[in-house]
Formats: sequence, C-alpha cells, structure tokens
Amino acid sequence: MTNVKKSIMQRVIFGMSVVALFAFWVTFQMFRVQIVEGERLLSLSDSTTIRHQDISPARGNIYSDDGNLLSTSMPIYDIRWDATIVNQDTFDAQVNELATQLSQMFPDHTASYYLTLLKKARKDKNKYKLIRRRVGYHEQKAIRDFVIFRKGRYRGGYLSELSTKRVKPAGLLANRTIGYSTINNPGVGLERAYDKDLGGSKGKRLVQRISGGFRPLNDENLIEPQNGRDVHTTINIDFQEIAQRSLENALVKHNAKHGCVVVMEVATGKIKAIANLKRRNDGTYGELYNYAVGGSYEPGSVWKVFSAMAAFEDDLIDVNDSMNIYNGEREYFGKPMRDSDKGRYTKMSFKQAFARSSNVAFSSIVFDNYGKNPSKYISYLRKLDLDKTTGIEILGEEKPFLNHPQNSSWSQLTLPWLAIGYENQHTPLQLLMAYNGIINDGIMIKPRIVNQVTDAGLVIRDNNKKVKTIRVCSEETSAKIREITAAVFTEGSARNVRSSVVSMGGKTGTAQIATQGAYQKAKKYNASFVGHFPAENPVYSMYVQVSEPSNGQFYASYVAAPVFSEAAEKIFTISVKQEVGKERKAAPTYTKGYYSDFQLLNKVLDVQMTGDVKADIVSVNAAKGTVTSLAIADGKMPNVRGLGAKDAMYLLEMHGLKARINGYGRVVEQSPAPGTVVRQNRTVYIRLQ
Repeated sequence: MTNVKKSIMQRVIFGMSVVALFAFWVTFQMFRVQIVEGERLLSLSDSTTIRHQDISPARGNIYSDDGNLLSTSMPIYDIRWDATIVNQDTFDAQVNELATQLSQMFPDHTASYYLTLLKKARKDKNKYKLIRRRVGYHEQKAIRDFVIFRKGRYRGGYLSELSTKRVKPAGLLANRTIGYSTINNPGVGLERAYDKDLGGSKGKRLVQRISGGFRPLNDENLIEPQNGRDVHTTINIDFQEIAQRSLENALVKHNAKHGCVVVMEVATGKIKAIANLKRRNDGTYGELYNYAVGGSYEPGSVWKVFSAMAAFEDDLIDVNDSMNIYNGEREYFGKPMRDSDKGRYTKMSFKQAFARSSNVAFSSIVFDNYGKNPSKYISYLRKLDLDKTTGIEILGEEKPFLNHPQNSSWSQLTLPWLAIGYENQHTPLQLLMAYNGIINDGIMIKPRIVNQVTDAGLVIRDNNKKVKTIRVCSEETSAKIREITAAVFTEGSARNVRSSVVSMGGKTGTAQIATQGAYQKAKKYNASFVGHFPAENPVYSMYVQVSEPSNGQFYASYVAAPVFSEAAEKIFTISVKQEVGKERKAAPTYTKGYYSDFQLLNKVLDVQMTGDVKADIVSVNAAKGTVTSLAIADGKMPNVRGLGAKDAMYLLEMHGLKARINGYGRVVEQSPAPGTVVRQNRTVYIRLQ
C-alpha cells in the first residue's frame, strides 16, 4: 500500500514538473517574442502590409509655336469606397439614393446594379471597393458630392485615385513628330526625346495592403511628385495642316506608298511643319513612320543644286555660259548617261541646263573638272554637312551615306553619277538643311524643332540661344543659285506649277529606287522637290518626297512639284495674314475658359467682373465686365463654341460626353447644337479653328 501511494505521488510530482516546465517555456517564448524580438517581428509584419508606393507626376505639355496644345495630359480618376467607415444608420438611410445618383451619372448600369454592389461591399467589409474606373475630373468632382460620399474619406469612406491619359487636341497633325512615350514602351518623337523633361519626377506615399489592393494610409504624401516641364515647339499648326493635306491629296491621286513634307524657316532653321504619311492596308494614309528624319534615299536631281554650288564656288562656269550637252547623251567608261529629252538640244546655257535638269550637263561639268581630283568636289559636299546627321531633337535620324574615293564602293563611274544624285543616300531633312544654307546667303543653320523648355512658366532651356551657323558658300554663289532655281518655274521642269501668288525657286528630282543594290526591270521611283519662296528673298524652304507613285505618272514635275506649289501658296497667304494681324493692338473683348484663370488675369489687370461665378468654366465679356456660367441643365448639350480644345473636353466630360476633335485653335462648330437633349457617353463632334 505504501509503495502504491509513493508511486502515485511520484507521478503527480512528475506531471506538475512537466506542467511547470511547459509554463516556463511558454513564458520565456512570450518574453522573447514581445521583448527581445518584438521590434524585428513588428517591422516584418509592417513590411508585408505597409509599403511605399510611387505617385506618377503630371506629364508636361507640348505646344505649337503660337501656344496651341499639341499634346497634354487629362486627369482621370478611379473611384473607390471603404464600406466599413460609414455608420449603419446613415448607410441604411442613404444607400438607395447613392445607387440612383451613380446610375444617373453612369447609365450603362442600373440603380439596382449599384445597390447590389454597395450592399455586398458593406456585407463583405470591403475597405477598397472599386466603384468606377477612368472617371473624368468633373465627374469625380460631382461624385464627391453624392450622399454618403460627401462625408469624405474618414466618415463616408470616399476614395479617389488620380492618374492621367495623354491626348492630342490637334488630332493626327504632326502625330509622328509629337510621338508618344509609355511606361512599357520608350516611344517615338518629341515625347521620347524630351521624356526626362516631360515626365517629371515621381513622388511617394505609404499604402497598406487590404482586400482588393493597397489603400493610402493618409492624405499626405511622403514625397510630392514634381510635375513635368513643358516643351514649346517650332511647329506652326496652320502650316502643318496645309503640308499634311497637300501631301495626302498627292498620295491619293498617284496611289503612292508614302511621302513626307518638311517646311523650314530659312533665317532660323526652325521646322515649321513636318508631315509623314504612309498607305495603310485599307488604302487610307496615316502617320506611321517619320520618313523625313528616318528615311534615307538616293535624292536624284535635287542634288544638282549642290553640284552647281561647287561649280560657282570654283568659278568653273557662270549662269549664262553656254554648255555642250552632247545631244543629250554621253558615255562614261562604256555606260551611257542620258537626258530625258535626248536628241533635242546640242547646247544650252548653264541656267537652262539646270532648269531642264540635264543629266549630261551636270555629269560633264563635275567629271571634266574634278575627275582627277574628286576629293575637291567631295569637300564641298562635306562643307554642307552631307556626311553628317543634322542633330535634330527627334531620335532615330538615319545616318547619311556620302561616297568618296576612300570607300571600297567608289569606282570610275561614281563621280559622274554622284554629280546627279546617285550613289549616295540622305534623308529629306539632311538635304533640306543643305539647300536652305545655300539659298540663305550661304549661311547654313542647324535645324531645330523645339524653341524652349519651361517649368511653371520659367524658361529652363532656350534653344534660340544655341543656334549653330556655318558659312557654306559665298553670297555671290547664293545669289546665282537663287537665280537658276527661279528659272525652274519660269522655263524649266516646274513651269507647269508656276504660281501667280508668290514667286518660287527650287529643283525637281526623280530617282529610280534600287532594291538590294540593283535597279530592277519593274522600275520604282522617288519623286522629290526642294525649293523656297519667295524666290529672291526666301522666307521658307520646303522638301517634298512622294515614294513609289503608281498611277502612270512618276516624274517629280507632275508628282512632287504640285505639292510644293500648292503648300507654298497657302503658307505664303497665311503668313502674310499673320504678319498683318500683328499690327492689331486691340484686345479681344469676349472669350470663354476657366474662371480661376480669369480671376488671376483680372487681379493683374485690375478689372472687376460681376455675374455668375459658381462654375468652373465661364463666358467673359470684358467690355461689359460680366462673367456668366456655362454650366447648364444635365442631359443637354453645353455650348463649347469659343473654348480651346482642352477646356472644351473638360466641359464635355462634366456632362458625361465624349469629344471627337478636328482642327486646332478654338471651337467654331459643334454637333449636336447647344441645348440639344443628349444621352450619356454620346460622342460630340467639334471643329476648331
């Protein structure tokens, strides 16, 4: 019996010891977790639920030379809701009204749909429920005043996340030159070239992982994003539209594969227009590639301008000197060189030879005078930087190929064919830069497409102060070139498009396209024209190229020259009007826009305005000193006439409408008409001028 009691006692003691040891171990582990490793584990926990999130800045704008928007960012919002915040009584009393308000704002879903969505989010205790994606600024502003949401973030659970979308108010004008840039694609054009300026710098904020994603911890950012800078281009939107339409008409008429037009201001090197069009599979044309910058071709007879410059500089011939053209055919090392009008002339003046684009004349003067020293001829071409890129701000410029005696491709036939624009390859912009320098009293200027980069109105970089000029020929030579290029329109290959509006000078060029280093029996051509206007006092120069015309005509006289003449006439007419307009001093008395902008302007000008100021966008009559709201009853078409593109889009978004824009400037036409009853998400057509 004693032994039994002893055994039981031992078991009890053992059990209590085990329990005591276990309790000690638990206590020790709690101490270690809470005290010894508490901070580390808390930090680890936070790292899985709380993190830093980048905040994208607002991308900068791209402007035309007169301040019209070419590319801008429009604010868009994702609307979310923390369903756990609002108290139950408020939710029960107002959820039906909120569902109705949402369905009225977004009629693609019914009130019943939104009611189900809101109730489910409440039941699931969802802290980050998505209500609507990609909401416009004015829609977001209206939603913020809906029942429940108007209580704000901490009492109503309202959340909105800002991002932006990139839009081009001028539509497809200069689309490839303006370009694009995205997170996953480096892009093209100015958007890519000036991405660091336009992109700004990211901010940071703390966000917490919750069901459905990450929610900002507070309304204040750790680091505020720095918005992008603005890029001010040299593009004249009027000239751009003219160039693009003239080019497209020619491409359609001649069923051409692609083409380009570049317009340059002679005295400054500023690119005023750059149009590139390519035929799509459906037969229409669009800006799919920048041929003016990235396309390299044998130029053909436009090159004769550079050969003429060398001849004048070395005093080999004068404008009216007579030349033997060998009846329009001459043989070089067993290969014939022919004129298009072979057999018609035996002699003509140098001016006539240029105007009529005699291949024999130009191959002869170059071969006969530089045959023993071709490097001297090449030196004039290098003086024109025809062996270098232009350095234009747009990325992707093709390197030129200028053949020279040190190349393995140089042969005894190279020099006579180089004299007329073969065995070399250049982009339209490179050729235009060289031509522009010759007719600009011999001063070549590096082309540029950006005037300034600004930050909040302050000039960060001024490209106008970095103009590089090079003397390429004498003023006497320049004057002679202007004389012979004018003859192209009076008695030469472009006399069919001679203008009565403005005098012009230039040179046609028709070049057969080589495929894999050889010219095929099925011939394809590039038709080009380089020129300037007015003829004696050049203000603008222009290069036109139409590639692979296929409707029977391929000569530049009938394909490219008409594009130049049409565009030059219209640009000259517009530029005269613009210059006359500069003399007008009277300020406009009636305009439309954002009231906050007018408030600032009125403060500076000390102008007092009276009237309805309860809206963002207003109509202002400065003469009467009145301001009127443009906001009208929901469901009706607002009046956007007189607004700029960006303001018009904001106002239309506020009314739940979509915009399709044509043109530039301010709205002159709209469809539907103001006051018309319209449904949500309808597309509105507006024309700007």
